[in-house]
Amino acid sequence: MKGPGIKEYINYLQEIKFKAHQEGKQYIEISSRDLHNIISPEHATMPTCCQAIYKLMLEGDEIIDTPRGQTGFGSRLKVRYYVDHLENRNNLFPAKKRGRPTKTEEEKKRARMMKINRTTDDLKELITLWLEERGWTVESQNSFLRAIKDDQLWIISVQGSQRGRKQKLPVKINHILSEMIGEEALYSIAFNDSLSYRRQWNEYPKVLKDKLNFSVLLADKNGKINQIH
Repeated sequence: MKGPGIKEYINYLQEIKFKAHQEGKQYIEISSRDLHNIISPEHATMPTCCQAIYKLMLEGDEIIDTPRGQTGFGSRLKVRYYVDHLENRNNLFPAKKRGRPTKTEEEKKRARMMKINRTTDDLKELITLWLEERGWTVESQNSFLRAIKDDQLWIISVQGSQRGRKQKLPVKINHILSEMIGEEALYSIAFNDSLSYRRQWNEYPKVLKDKLNFSVLLADKNGKINQIH
């Protein structure tokens, strides 16, 4: 079932801004985490949530906290909307004109993340956003991500595209073996989706994967993350 779209987020934001204006408030503060929990608690629509927040910002409004990474999307986003003067203020981020305007560095970065040959850094940002949408707190250490939720540790080795000969899956698995600390943690390798990697992963015995709490995270060309055990 499809989750809420940007209109649902915008309508709610407009409603609470107008209500605060009527109550004589000077400003209100909105976090993407809280807004997402209100509008879309059962669907992963955090990027849409953040887009709506940015779209409703007017000149003078402030970004109090920004998400990790370069996308601008994530559960850490927090803004302050000033609601005492709503009539004569222009949008902080004007709508795009027709045609093909020059992309900002942030938009270029986002476009690279949506390609199938993402680098390790691009793939780390995509995986981090996916984890944060699901309530994980994420730390980045070189090519590893360490995520924690409800005292559960999840260690992920992120293997993006690199120049030269393509490494086989066993080489990538060896990369994470030294990080294993016991059965209490979860372990994954994240890489750009590939039929070759899928076939190699299916060759590993399921009993071994279950014993090690091991899975792979595949990022397709549209940025969707699939976890396979």
